[in-house]
Amino acid sequence: MRLLRPAVTVPIALVLVLAALGVVAALLADRAAGTARDALGDTGPALAGVALPEDGTAGPPTVALSPSAAAFPRAAEIRDLVQRQVDARNADNFVDWVSTSSATSVASVSAAQFADRNRTVKVGSVILRRIDPVGNGEFVVPTGWVTTQDPAAAPPDVPAPRLCWQVSMTLVTERGELKIVDPMAGSSLRTPCA
Repeated sequence: MRLLRPAVTVPIALVLVLAALGVVAALLADRAAGTARDALGDTGPALAGVALPEDGTAGPPTVALSPSAAAFPRAAEIRDLVQRQVDARNADNFVDWVSTSSATSVASVSAAQFADRNRTVKVGSVILRRIDPVGNGEFVVPTGWVTTQDPAAAPPDVPAPRLCWQVSMTLVTERGELKIVDPMAGSSLRTPCA
């Protein structure tokens, strides 16, 4: 009966409880990661629904819709707006970019800043993953795309010639028209693409 003494049973019970808590924590962490992937989309270097171009480019500049995004009633209108902004960035056309952007975005970016930001950048392989209405004429659109750029023009934390992006884009209604809000801090993930 020496095994039933508190000096033996308490440590064994603690080990069993800690092991059970470890298993529960691992299951909850996996579930949380799955929920985050479902909310944002694939956050790895390969974009779900878009093949990563093998030639090192950003890929075609045409904006695509996932089946989920395509089912949304205003999908064509939203795709066209994003397409016009992608075209403006690729052409380094500030006036066209302004026509697609929210007033707060336009107020925070000068023509010189826009030119500097887009000087070597090409955007491609764009996919709209989902379109989520959030009320008051606003939408959140999880997107993925690829950019190529001079590494010196890339974000300082990822100075790479090609980046894969996951961006939670916000669209607002201003004077009856949808406009794109420049992505805010924390709304995008970027990783170097191989």
